[in-house]
Amino acid sequence: MKNKLRLTAILVAVAMLSVTVFTGCGGSGSSGKKDTEEPAAVQEAQAEAEAPAEAEAAKEETAAETPAETTKADAPTAEDAKAYVKAILDIMCTGDYDHSVNLSDIPEGEEATLRDSTIESAVAAIASDSGLSEDVQADFTEVMREAFAKSKYTVGDAVPTEDGGFDVTVTIEPLKLYAGAQTKLAERITRDDIEGLSEEEANNLIYTKIAEIIRENLEEPEYGEPKEVVVHYGLIDEQNNIWGVSEEEGEKLGEVLFSADME
Repeated sequence: MKNKLRLTAILVAVAMLSVTVFTGCGGSGSSGKKDTEEPAAVQEAQAEAEAPAEAEAAKEETAAETPAETTKADAPTAEDAKAYVKAILDIMCTGDYDHSVNLSDIPEGEEATLRDSTIESAVAAIASDSGLSEDVQADFTEVMREAFAKSKYTVGDAVPTEDGGFDVTVTIEPLKLYAGAQTKLAERITRDDIEGLSEEEANNLIYTKIAEIIRENLEEPEYGEPKEVVVHYGLIDEQNNIWGVSEEEGEKLGEVLFSADME
């Protein structure tokens, strides 16, 4: 029973991987500041040189306190909302997207790198908790990349909302990534196989077998009944007029992408 519970816990952790990958679909930014302190004389010279620029910046900041109204020309259309949601799905599943969609936080040509690094980070979190070796982690990352590429989804209608955004319906056919995993693992890993292994060694063995089973399932992938997910596309940065979906909305997609069925 303990072995079965351990396997189930691991499979659930893997099933949540798609949620982790789709967290952070919305645009975001960060800024940093210099921590090291310059000599006093240098600081004074810099202050004198920067004074006019700071005064101008203060004027701009005051003007920006009242957010600019989004004009009709600036406001997104239903097609914009649908194209954005499809672009996010395409990037995370295939590493490419329709480049007519302007994504403010994804440099041109780096979409595949973003997809790969996101999957790598999600697997790395599991690897850290489970003590996976670099080889097993790399193998599992590759098989999950293959799995995302097999995902099936269709972006449907975009319905206007009171905030000027849209609720976009996405129909997802959940990939049966783990079909038969519980039975197959029980057949391929016996009590004798695990006997005497440390927890980390046992985890490495289990994850190796899970990757093996997933690859087999991807050869002739099966999908569950279509599920509709509604995600909200709205204004996420009013000052810069940037539209997108929040992390919470992205999680909705990740929760449905893979079937949790292990039978």
